[in-house]
Amino acid sequence: MGPPARGHPDPRLGRGGGFTIAKAEWYGAEQKVMAMVAAPSPVRPAVYRFEGFTLDLLVGVLIDPHGTELHVRPKTFFLLRHLVENAGRLVSRDELLAAVWPGIFVTDDSITLCIGELRRVLSDDGRRLIRTTPRRGYMLAATVTRDDCVTPPPVAADPVSAAPVAMAVAEDAGPVAGAVVTGPPVLAVQPFVNMTNDPEQDYFADGITEDLTTLLSHLRCFSVVARNSAFTYKGNAVDVREVGRRLGADYVLEGSVRKAGDKVRITAQLCAADTGRHVWADRFDGTLADIFAFQDRVTEAVVGGIEPSLRFAELERIRARPTASQTAYDLYLRAMARRYVSREGSDEAQALLRQAIRLDPNYVVAHGALAITHTYRFAQGWSKPGDTEEALRYARRVVEVGGHEPSTLANAAHALAYLGRDYDAALAAAQRALLLAPNAAQILLACGWMRAYVGEAEAALALIERAKQLSPADPLTFIFNSAASYAHFVAGRYEQAVHAARRALSEGPTYLVALRLLATSLAHAGRVEEAAEAARTLLSLAPGYTLAAAADHASMRDPVTRRRFVDGLRLAGVPD
Repeated sequence: MGPPARGHPDPRLGRGGGFTIAKAEWYGAEQKVMAMVAAPSPVRPAVYRFEGFTLDLLVGVLIDPHGTELHVRPKTFFLLRHLVENAGRLVSRDELLAAVWPGIFVTDDSITLCIGELRRVLSDDGRRLIRTTPRRGYMLAATVTRDDCVTPPPVAADPVSAAPVAMAVAEDAGPVAGAVVTGPPVLAVQPFVNMTNDPEQDYFADGITEDLTTLLSHLRCFSVVARNSAFTYKGNAVDVREVGRRLGADYVLEGSVRKAGDKVRITAQLCAADTGRHVWADRFDGTLADIFAFQDRVTEAVVGGIEPSLRFAELERIRARPTASQTAYDLYLRAMARRYVSREGSDEAQALLRQAIRLDPNYVVAHGALAITHTYRFAQGWSKPGDTEEALRYARRVVEVGGHEPSTLANAAHALAYLGRDYDAALAAAQRALLLAPNAAQILLACGWMRAYVGEAEAALALIERAKQLSPADPLTFIFNSAASYAHFVAGRYEQAVHAARRALSEGPTYLVALRLLATSLAHAGRVEEAAEAARTLLSLAPGYTLAAAADHASMRDPVTRRRFVDGLRLAGVPD
């Protein structure tokens, strides 16, 4: 057997289909995105049912007769879809190759791997459901029923992946006439260059490129040019500005792969397409001993590094625009830059978000941002009557109809848990966000908060630490460390909670969440004088703060933990 086909990892190592996703839960997220892009329109089959199984193309999941979601690789999902749509008919291997791997040469082993995975998850050991005709093909021997959906969620066509899904929420003021609405920036992932002088190693560089394209498409803060469009430049030295012009991209990610013996080096750089300016760059060294683990690590690190860097670069780009030409997206970005600065900055952020919603009442991202801004204001003691109700109204609407925008889901989840104490709904929204964007630091952080709220301290800390690894220079690091302090407090590890709270306050000295955690943790640790000093600082920043307010801020689901939080502040000297 020769080298693996171009653009795909070696099928002998069990990595068929051209996707390198290390964790099982990511398969579900990948399926959801791919299923939405692949389904035809305007009438799209929403659900197929066979032998008790459900294949939901709109959500992108396979569910067993007991209601459990089954995790399969994306290409396996596509192959099953084709068999289901042609149930009772023998489908040749050539037809499967054309349907599942269009325009790409792969070996028959890729089909064999997918069929084997399907038989395993469908418990078809006796090959009753998926029947093989040697040297000809496969047939799904089952009665299939189909439900159709006439109005699919909006999905952009190739070459650019889907932009955030719109949401209709009424606002006090109507839309501004003649408003121009733009979406998030567009990113093109250029084929990584194979620098080994061995053309047979192209598959490895192409695998890195495909993985990055796939995982970056999960981060809905930007759109990603489809793989087939970006690969038209493979082997050609084209200036990033020309790539951006031809593909309609605002940013271009490019890189290279070098090998020397058993050593591998991968470099990557993100450039602004309009100027060619470098926004982010990094390099990664590894060995061939476990090349796919190294490939996964590089992919995760690049995705984690790009998201915050691109966010900051976009803000600078928006700031340079004339105020008169601002779109809802521009206003949203400006609001995000102000929301954590001060009370006045938060006021301005809310005004900008309301203006964005007036420009585009269907802009789901602005609704989620307004909900999380209310959450921060409540934590800081800046809320006004009616703010909590408004935040929860936005958050619930996001959960109802904004289910494909991970950052917005995470924002809604935080508001539901912290302001509404609706922990089950918050956990569900956070998990949906994580499936859509498993490598986004802000999503991981939000999920960490959710787990801490419900008492799962160890799970919370794992998520928070992962978020910090992916965004080590994040300007919101004080919130990351506050979340870690919170989780340690929930677990009763007061010294660790104190340490994390002090780190948070070194970066955000006026963040009251960290100050409250510091005071109560010091008190429970027996460091009464230090606790009293922390309480005095808290009261100087929030005059009139009382234990009644502290009880409102005690967002833990467990009533015993809530009492412990308030009791610590009482010991520190916060008045009744």
